[in-house]
Amino acid sequence: ADEDNEYFCEGLAEELLNALSKIEDLKVAARTSAFSFKGKNTEAREIGEKLNVKNVLEGSVRRSGNRLRISVQLINAADGFQVWSERYDREMKDIFELQDEITLSVIDALKLKLFDHEKAAALMRYTENAEAYELFLKGRYQSYKYTAEGWTRAIEFFEKAIEIQPDYAPAYAGIAAASGCLWFFGILPAEQMIPQSKTAAIKALELDENLAEAYFSSAISTFFYDWEWEKAGREFRRSIALDPNNAEALSYYAMFLAFEERFDEADELSKKSLELDPLSPLINMNVGWNYFSAGMLNEAASQADKMIEIEPDFFGAYWLKGAIYLSEGEYEKAVEELKKAVSLGGHSIVLADLASAYSLAGKKEETAAILDQLLEKRRLNYVPAICLARIYSRIGENEKVIGWLEKAFEERNGEMVFLKGEIAGAAEGDVLHSLADDSRLADLLQKMNLPR
Repeated sequence: ADEDNEYFCEGLAEELLNALSKIEDLKVAARTSAFSFKGKNTEAREIGEKLNVKNVLEGSVRRSGNRLRISVQLINAADGFQVWSERYDREMKDIFELQDEITLSVIDALKLKLFDHEKAAALMRYTENAEAYELFLKGRYQSYKYTAEGWTRAIEFFEKAIEIQPDYAPAYAGIAAASGCLWFFGILPAEQMIPQSKTAAIKALELDENLAEAYFSSAISTFFYDWEWEKAGREFRRSIALDPNNAEALSYYAMFLAFEERFDEADELSKKSLELDPLSPLINMNVGWNYFSAGMLNEAASQADKMIEIEPDFFGAYWLKGAIYLSEGEYEKAVEELKKAVSLGGHSIVLADLASAYSLAGKKEETAAILDQLLEKRRLNYVPAICLARIYSRIGENEKVIGWLEKAFEERNGEMVFLKGEIAGAAEGDVLHSLADDSRLADLLQKMNLPR
């Protein structure tokens, strides 16, 4: 319950989770789903059912300065009985040996045979420096907040960890991921974030050519920024081969496959990502968008409902529902859902979709107000050009649409990869269709060298 040490508790739990997931005969639920029970008085049986696991590992940490008291227990989810438990009184400098000891004890309690390569993978670590390790945990904790402030602070912590340990590969991978997110979610421009993300990913791979997270970050920028489709596919596959249990990587690779209209393969990987991380709002949202791309609107709507059940205050569920209503021509309903998404923290891309819905619903004043807001914000800070192109496309001002799309092309806005499918999937009567026959748009799409 100590907020000052929450990063450490989460970090320790995730390190154990990552170590155990290296064991081929052990299925381990992913971080987001497992952590969704944190701080809740949920019985082991219910956790086992929701995560589809037979055993639950739980623990508590008390920390006073450099002293640690860690209690751990392994529980049979079916009957709630303890399989194994232990209490450890150690100092922070012993944290690495302690993690190894807990990992091996759990494996022993589960009566699993451990091969040498699995043991090496489970016990592998990138630093022996406790201070650098703590800074890394703080960085990862901030990164998982999925906010602009969180990603910015994460980079600061990762950089401090690297100052102490210059060859700390996961810290470089953390910088690559956080920098990429600040660009991908429309918070900072590509020219500011992409070079930092790419440089960090390259450095991480120089230090460890088998670091799955670095390949994943590289795949994201190659797909959404470089538009080098074959290379992006290779990097996604390499990341997943190195870490088959990374639900986030699986869900984004599924998104890439859906973009290539390989919908059956995308569906298979989407389902696998949900098996690994069934309670993650992000994974559920990605799967929902994959269904949306395939025109499977009922399935997409079902995913949106699951997201609301998991986390009612997650903007992504209402964003997806709004997009579904837009594609069905239900513009008033789209407005209501997208208003909820914006109120819950939806970024500029979501706000642009709300303006589009207002325009299609005949609400010109509301559309103009959002357009002015985004133009002013772009003048002062940053708004992806494609957001403004989307609004003008619904107003029917195609000259301005093409102008803003050309800017989006120059900026390498990540959303550009979905433009062709967005036009094709628009409802009958949606003015977006008027772009389909514009030769300038065809030229722009051809310059992107989209896969056939």
